[in-house]
Amino acid sequence: MKQYSSMTINKIGYTLAAVLLLACLAASAGCVGTDAGGNGSAAPTSPPATASPGETPAQSPSDGQIGEGEARSLAAAALEREIPGIRIERMAAEPYDVQTNGDVWRFRVKAVDDPDPEGDIMVSIDAADGEMTYFLDGRDYYRSIDPAITIDAAEEIAGAYLRERNERSDVVKTVAVLSTVDTQLGLRNGPYHFVYQRSIDGVLCHYDKIILDIDSIDGRVVSYSKSWKISNNDTMADPDPSIPEDAAQERVLTYLHDTYGTDPGEIVIRSVELRWYDLTAQQRPSKEPVAVPLAWRIEFDDERYRSQDPPRTAEIWINAHSGEVLSASYNPGR
Repeated sequence: MKQYSSMTINKIGYTLAAVLLLACLAASAGCVGTDAGGNGSAAPTSPPATASPGETPAQSPSDGQIGEGEARSLAAAALEREIPGIRIERMAAEPYDVQTNGDVWRFRVKAVDDPDPEGDIMVSIDAADGEMTYFLDGRDYYRSIDPAITIDAAEEIAGAYLRERNERSDVVKTVAVLSTVDTQLGLRNGPYHFVYQRSIDGVLCHYDKIILDIDSIDGRVVSYSKSWKISNNDTMADPDPSIPEDAAQERVLTYLHDTYGTDPGEIVIRSVELRWYDLTAQQRPSKEPVAVPLAWRIEFDDERYRSQDPPRTAEIWINAHSGEVLSASYNPGR
């Protein structure tokens, strides 16, 4: 085991996925994405940010953290940097999910020229250090016209934006798609959607990432989201796996047979990736350091999963040193 100590700690904001779903709901349709090669990979979605029993109403954070007044000032300053010339008419604090987002101040903003009475601009401020962890300019997000810039040009804009924030050196681009929404009036194009996974010792994290959206017409950065849960006090496992990839696949087949009675002949392995199992950092019960395992993320399917429309996959995480099953997402349907 070794101590990792070269990264700056930041907290998570929203993910862009929630925003894409909100846009889809507004259009009474589902979102799809087309990757840079035209393969039709779908951008992830998640429920809209509304209050639930697991959420906490906006309130003053404890332990000497930033209060609402200071957070409002920081949010306004951040939006002025991200959207030059913005004229804010109203800024309302919203509920937040502490377990998912950490201690953040979340604001919905209505600009003077925003036709939506609730406001289409969102921004989150970390209650500990005042950093902007998320923003979205959702005005005129989807259009009927074709992109005016290429995905390569959008990627250059995204890279320059990350360099300005000193966030380019320790991330790896893993997703590049044109976000679209299918409406009753036809297909509408949205922004280019980029995902940059955090890299530690040459191994990618699964949850720690930066998400950027670049307007496909004018090249503006219209959304930014950062999740950075692994801290410089956490202990990282040896980045070289003790269990090779083929042995990890055999472990999966054995586990499925012993746990669910699944015949190994029914299973097709679709992908095997070495990743940090940073869910341990994301779900830490306190601010105490945690040990972050190295793991094999194995995606697979069976006949039941393949028969669904669209076809689905399941996944299992295997500790790359001990062989322990860290988590499994699989339902054999019997």
